Amino acid sequence: MGKKKFIVVIAGFVTLCAWTSTYLSVWGLPLRLDARPHEALGRVMAEEALKLRSPGGRILLVCRDTVRFKSPASVAQLRGFHSVLKANKAAVASTNSLKIDPLRLMSVPGLDYLHILKSASEDDVVVSFLGPPVLNPDQLARLTEKRPRVVAVCSGAMPMQVNLKRIFDEKLLHVAVISRPDITTNAPPSDTPRGWFDHLYSLVTPANVSELPASNPAGQ
Repeated sequence: MGKKKFIVVIAGFVTLCAWTSTYLSVWGLPLRLDARPHEALGRVMAEEALKLRSPGGRILLVCRDTVRFKSPASVAQLRGFHSVLKANKAAVASTNSLKIDPLRLMSVPGLDYLHILKSASEDDVVVSFLGPPVLNPDQLARLTEKRPRVVAVCSGAMPMQVNLKRIFDEKLLHVAVISRPDITTNAPPSDTPRGWFDHLYSLVTPANVSELPASNPAGQ
């Protein structure tokens, strides 16, 4: 290698190092996702679905499409969910992947949810990582009394934005996962999936629906 060419290579390397240093000083390294709480959420969702499923019933999954919109948290949740099903020799019968931006409020259009519910039997369980069914009166009237059981993630501000008690009363929700109001940045006392879940979330069923925070949904 000639002296001139050697100098060009060294200069390019120095420039690359300078740009890298500038980028890291401004933006820093990307934050690494702690998958433990997300996998714990998925695991508990699977456990609750297995409890509610009748013999011969199916598990129908409603989740975010992680191909178009990358969401490492959603991937971790589904990994935990499927691991519990596999350990119990169960599987998802059908998956409804919705193209929803991770930065938007989790929600499923009423007509889409209506189609999912009408395709299920009363022995089935619908597991939704995108909130509960929110149907208008016309959509609700199109359902029969024989409806599947629904387990839904209703975390964050959703309990204040959606009238979950009404949805429980409509027999459209059987288990809701809500965020604890007293979450801290500390790790849970027990570094286990259930420890992480109990640290961040709580379960609401018809038996303790009175524990739901007061809601003030627009138009309700």
